[in-house]
Amino acid sequence: MTPNSNMETANYRYTRRMMWQVLRSRYAGEVADGIDAGEAEAVARLRAAQAVRGDLRAFMSELLTHAPVPALISFLSAVRDWGEYGERLLEQVDAVLALIDTLEPTPPWPATAPLASEAADEARWSGWVHAWLIAFRATGPAAQTAMPPGDPSTANTNTKNSAARSWVPWAVSAAAVLGTTIMVALTSRD
Repeated sequence: MTPNSNMETANYRYTRRMMWQVLRSRYAGEVADGIDAGEAEAVARLRAAQAVRGDLRAFMSELLTHAPVPALISFLSAVRDWGEYGERLLEQVDAVLALIDTLEPTPPWPATAPLASEAADEARWSGWVHAWLIAFRATGPAAQTAMPPGDPSTANTNTKNSAARSWVPWAVSAAAVLGTTIMVALTSRD
């Protein structure tokens, strides 16, 4: 790596860390607002996760496309259950920061392009998850082993025991985080 590419990588990772913190702060603020309004903590957490879901999906779609495959395998092994709306992912600070520390400004493998504002749309998100899973599994046997069998985009997501139930939430969370990152990056340029 050249000094410029080292600086570019360091800056890229730094901005993603800041975007993650902004997203987590928004989530924490939503939880606090819900509790102040009289909601039970569990209800406030779910509502807050729903409020940041689009941004979390977008952010995670960027992380999932800019991290090297070995780092993704480690991350996905450590953080299997993201919650219905990404609420559990938002509590996995160390795992997400460890993933961010592996990111490259240019995707290191031929992945699907990250999502932006369209990440909030269920159909677009499901299509992206499907395409990402295909691309990720195609990177080799380790990735195939790390991912559950089946196609989560074709499963019934309304059934608690469906395959999609276990993978769509993490994908949703990933995308929401990416959106927040993009918003922070765009607003910090002004």
